[in-house]
Amino acid sequence: MFSIASLDDVFNAVPPHYDDGRVQQQVLLSREFSQLFPETIYGGRQVLWWCPRCATPWWQADHRLFVLRLSSEQAAYIGHQLHAPMRQDGTFHELPMRVCPDCLRAVCVIDTYPGRLGTQILWHALPNSTSTSSEPLPTNLGLVTTADRCTSARDTLPQAFLFAMAEQTPRENALSLAQIGDAMLTWQTDLPGELDAVAWQLRWIERTLPPPRADECEPLGTAHLARLAYLVEPAPGMCWQGFLWQPPETLSSALFTRQPLVLLHAVLLPQAEPTSIFHLYSLWQRLLPRVFEAAQWEEPRS
Repeated sequence: MFSIASLDDVFNAVPPHYDDGRVQQQVLLSREFSQLFPETIYGGRQVLWWCPRCATPWWQADHRLFVLRLSSEQAAYIGHQLHAPMRQDGTFHELPMRVCPDCLRAVCVIDTYPGRLGTQILWHALPNSTSTSSEPLPTNLGLVTTADRCTSARDTLPQAFLFAMAEQTPRENALSLAQIGDAMLTWQTDLPGELDAVAWQLRWIERTLPPPRADECEPLGTAHLARLAYLVEPAPGMCWQGFLWQPPETLSSALFTRQPLVLLHAVLLPQAEPTSIFHLYSLWQRLLPRVFEAAQWEEPRS
């Protein structure tokens, strides 16, 4: 005996195990942007973006590999592999927009934590270059390839910054803040953070979240700093610095979350440069507009 799927299942293409939160999120992203978002062997996902500045598609092949300014033939080939909707002439109906690393002068990776409310954002400024070579540009995040590069003024923002915010699950109530920080840096975050909820969370942070209080924070430990150095290796004379922050539950409730929130701020700074939680907090507030610019998130409508 066999069962016949319902018409809703047939036409909406409901995959198996759809009750799993991770599967649901992947399906929602695939439907929203008409791409498969396939996983890679390194734990990331492939995405074909459209840069509104240089008006060319670019390929995020993984968290550590980006290929910029694709030709029409290259974009059509990759788009076919990702099942992106194309016209008969090989052009795309629509691609999700994100400013490419070449125009942004930085790599901005925005991910969401599967199965919980949370976001992780890694910002890594690219070194200045006047080269017009098509050779890959080496960075600690991998290879960034482009056929053309333009000069730009030296950015006054940090060379690298990692921000993470995650809801603390009931199972983690007995964990220390440092242990939760370990988890935040090792949880798998391979789903592109393009949902409106991510933009809403960051707007809440920008407008509502007050500066941290010293009694709410603790500095990052050795294990945390080692994990950050794996993401972006510090150059000589530089080091990662940061703190973990658990805001009062009254602030967490403003985001309509049932569980407390934990935030992580980390920045790559010169070893000789004194810093504090308030300095790191202000650096992140300055960087936030660039993150919104990179992700092409518009001002929410009231």
